[in-house]
Order: sequence, then C-alpha cells, then structure tokens
Amino acid sequence: MSQPNKPKKPNPAVPVVTHSALRKRVTDLSAPALLRIHALPKFLVPGLIAVFMLLGLFLPAPYSGISLTVVSAFIGWLMYLSWPLLDSKSRLIRLMVFLILVAATAINYGA
Repeated sequence: MSQPNKPKKPNPAVPVVTHSALRKRVTDLSAPALLRIHALPKFLVPGLIAVFMLLGLFLPAPYSGISLTVVSAFIGWLMYLSWPLLDSKSRLIRLMVFLILVAATAINYGA
C-alpha cells in the first residue's frame, strides 16, 4: 500500500530569506564569479588572501593600502552575500573582523 502524499515540512536548517531588488541583483551578478571561485583549488583563495595581507603588512604605505583594500573588498563582498543566512553571533564576529580590516586599511593609507 502506498501512503498518501504528505506535505513536506520546512527544513529548519535552511532559513527562508526575502531579498530586496538590490540584493537579488548583486547575488545574480555574483553567481558566475562565485562559481569560478568554487572551481579553483581549495587552498588558492585563502592563500591569495594571506599573500595580500602579508603584502599589506610589509609594503610601503600606498602599496600596502591598495593590497588591504583588495582584501577588504573581497571580504566585504562575501560578507554581503552571506549576511541573510547568518545568525546574529556570526554576523557580529564577521562585522568585527571586517571593521578591523577596514581600520587597518585606513591606517595604511594615512601613514
């Protein structure tokens, strides 16, 4: 005997998120880049971030700021895309890391 089709229960692990028009557009435009990044070897993106961070620490002032700006922009972009899916604790931690990175970038441009 077959059971009648029961409606599926919503999965609590996957939050339901409504998107603004801007967020939808940014997400749609980011999808090809994210797919390319996902296809790269797993060590490459963290390795490049580490290289740019080290360049930001050891290069002279204008170049270090440029290097840290690249890292800040990349981290900010990923943070913007993942923000609706994060809980409040994860948002706070990522926001603090991002603000510290932006402050370091600003200090390097000012030095």
